[in-house]
Amino acid sequence: MDATISVYTGCAGGYVGGGGVHPALIDAVRESLSAAKEAGRLRDGFVARCGDDIGLICLHGGPRGSLDALAFEAFTQARAVAVRLAQHGSDNGGVRIERAELTLVSRASEPVLVFLSDKAGPATWNPYLYRMFADPFTTPSLVSDPGVSEGFRFVLGAGESYDLPEDLHVFLRAAGLEARCVTRVVSRATGATVAVASDGGDPVLIVRCEAPFPAVGEILEAFAFPFVAGDGHPLLPVSTNEESGSRCDGPPRAIGLGFQVAGDRLIGPRDMLADPAFDGARRTARAAADYIGRQGPFARRASEAAAESLSL
Repeated sequence: MDATISVYTGCAGGYVGGGGVHPALIDAVRESLSAAKEAGRLRDGFVARCGDDIGLICLHGGPRGSLDALAFEAFTQARAVAVRLAQHGSDNGGVRIERAELTLVSRASEPVLVFLSDKAGPATWNPYLYRMFADPFTTPSLVSDPGVSEGFRFVLGAGESYDLPEDLHVFLRAAGLEARCVTRVVSRATGATVAVASDGGDPVLIVRCEAPFPAVGEILEAFAFPFVAGDGHPLLPVSTNEESGSRCDGPPRAIGLGFQVAGDRLIGPRDMLADPAFDGARRTARAAADYIGRQGPFARRASEAAAESLSL
């Protein structure tokens, strides 16, 4: 069965500053989602939050235009509640909505991971996508699985593409040194899109897993090391119970939600980054964030030095 997963994120207002979302705003979006399901506008959905952003995860089969309208209606309702509760930033005009979308033909088992971020910045997912789909030390199936070992095509925002592993060095220059955002990854073995990423300030990432693609554990292994996010601070992988920031509204953080697509249903989510195995990454990210944060107005130079030292 053909299905599309669309993920929308937006900030309707921050709860006690810019680090969290008031439960009443989540309830407003859930009400919109429930009404849309009853009206047949989508198959299934889930509402999440990361920092001061609300995430609307939709499973549908029709044209995206109706989903865009749904997201606008849902976030407009949340903004109205935020204004009534005098939430941070709720008087700044309309909600800026960010979106990522992945269309698939469902397999017998179709695991999909959705990653939401807060205050991370554009191109945040570049090093993680590289590790997931091009680094055999993170993804051993790049060596052991014939389908995965055919490699992946990385598509950047401007439309140019790089076939890895052949184009590895020029790709790393574009996605690394030049920080041009990877927006899509395509399996060279099947031609299917296996990952999509948005390129805004709080980017979204959607990833398909398991053969003929990398396994769930291989995808998650990319988060065992906290790469520097687009704003120059390390990305902190957290559970859904720790998604709200407070120290300088940060550091930037990411949550991971795991779903099984089963016909017209999203089974889940499972909290994928709650595993204590990521505690080492969290310690490293917090230590790097402390180091950079204490530099004050010299933080940019400090973040560059921290990134260089962490890579050694």
